[in-house]
Amino acid sequence: MSFKNIPGQSKTKRILKDTIKKDRISHAYLFTGNKGLGKSEMAREFAQAIFCNKNIADGCGECISCKKFEHDNHPDFHVIDVKEDHSSILIDQIRELQKEISYKPYEADYKIYIIDNAVRMTEQAQNSLLKTLEEPPEYAIIILTNENKNELISTIVSRCQEVKLYNQPEEIIKNYLRDNKSFNKEKAALYANLARGKYKKAVNLALKEDFIDKRDELIKFIVNIDKKDNFEIFELSEKLKNISDSGFPLFELLLSLFRDILILKQDENDKIINFDYKELIAEAVNKFNIDDIFELTNLINQYKGYYYGNIKKELLFPSLFFKIRSKKKK
Repeated sequence: MSFKNIPGQSKTKRILKDTIKKDRISHAYLFTGNKGLGKSEMAREFAQAIFCNKNIADGCGECISCKKFEHDNHPDFHVIDVKEDHSSILIDQIRELQKEISYKPYEADYKIYIIDNAVRMTEQAQNSLLKTLEEPPEYAIIILTNENKNELISTIVSRCQEVKLYNQPEEIIKNYLRDNKSFNKEKAALYANLARGKYKKAVNLALKEDFIDKRDELIKFIVNIDKKDNFEIFELSEKLKNISDSGFPLFELLLSLFRDILILKQDENDKIINFDYKELIAEAVNKFNIDDIFELTNLINQYKGYYYGNIKKELLFPSLFFKIRSKKKK
C-alpha cells in the first residue's frame, strides 16, 4: 500500500508526508470530507507510512512492518468500528481501547487507532474518548474519520488536527479507474462522471453487478413517466425499495437526471452527467418547466431525508413518483 493508491488529494498527501518527515506527528487527527472520498483509506495509508521501517514518509510495501500491516496483523494497529448487530460504536469499545492503549507498543514507536465513522459513537462513547484525547500516552495516535466535524462534540474536535479530503477532478478519477481498475475508456468516463469527484464511489458503483441495468430502467422510466399508470409506478417503487436497501444510489441518480434535463434546456450539452443517455434525456426536456425542475430537485432531497429518517419506504417511493409525474407539462 502507498499514498499512490488513492487518486488525487495531492495537498492532503503533502501535508501528511511533511508531518512524518519533520517528525511533527500529533496524537489525534480527524479526517473529514464527503462520503466516497476515501477517508478511511487515507487514514490507513498514513498509519502504514508512520510504521514503515524505510522512513520514506510512505508505505514501501516491502519491509516487515508494511507486510504485517497489509496482512492486517500489525500488533500496534487497531480499527474501531460498529460491531455486527449493533448500530453504534459503544462505550465498552472505547473502554477497551483505553485499557489496551495503556500498554506500550509491541514493535513500533507508536500505537495507532482508527475510529471509522466517528459520528456512530454514542454520546457516552464520545465523552469517554475525550478523556484519552486530553491525556494520551506519548506513543498513541488516534485517528477519527467522519464526513463533517460538526457532527461530533466540539471538545473532541478541538483536540484533533483536522485533515481535509476534497472532491477530485473527473479526469483524475477517470485515469485512476482506467490505469488501476482495468476499466476501458468509456466505462471509466461513465463512472468518473457519475461519482462527481469521489473515487471510492466510482469504484463501488462499478462493483454493483446490477447497477447498469437498474440505472437504465430508472432513467427510461422517469423520461417516460407521463406515460406510466399507477400500477407501473407501484411496481417500480417496490423494486427500488428492495435495491435501495443494498446501496443503490437512487436519489443521486434522480438528482443527476433532472440536472441533465436542466443542462440540456440551457444548451450546455458538454456538461451532462449521464452522457450515454443524452438522446433519451433530450426527450424529457420539453416535459418539465425550469421552475418545476428546481422544485423537484428540492423534493428529491427532501425525500432523501425522509428515507434516511426511516419513513415507510413502501409509501415513500410511490409518493415521490406521483409528484414527479404531476409536474410534467400538460
